[in-house]
Amino acid sequence: MRTRIVWALVAAAVVIAPRWDAHSAQLGNVKAPRKIKDVKPVYPEQSLAAGDEGVVIVELKVDDSGTVTDARILSSRCPALNESGLKATRSWRYEKVLVNGEAKPFTMTAQVPFRLPEKLKSRAGRPGACRWVDPPKPIF
Repeated sequence: MRTRIVWALVAAAVVIAPRWDAHSAQLGNVKAPRKIKDVKPVYPEQSLAAGDEGVVIVELKVDDSGTVTDARILSSRCPALNESGLKATRSWRYEKVLVNGEAKPFTMTAQVPFRLPEKLKSRAGRPGACRWVDPPKPIF
């Protein structure tokens, strides 16, 4: 019984749409996605006052024209920054990703960093504030 469950999970994982990664790009005639419209997130006023810093990791679904059609939080240690991170990423645009000459939709992850400006760095680490933790390095 346990073996069937494991194989069912493996089969389900294979059906899920693949994420963008460098290895996939090497398998075919694929060009890595390049951001052509970058919108910086607005630092929430409450987070500036509190001294919050952090990284919001977002999953982006991008259609074949390069428009972000969906964004969702994958990881965040500071919920106060989430909405601003999502709002910014939903406005990003990418060059079309061509697979054998044809534009294709893709899914990728992106990191949205929130670092306090130099003049407010003294607020970082206040009691109750979200603290900066270096984001994980991509595996390529």
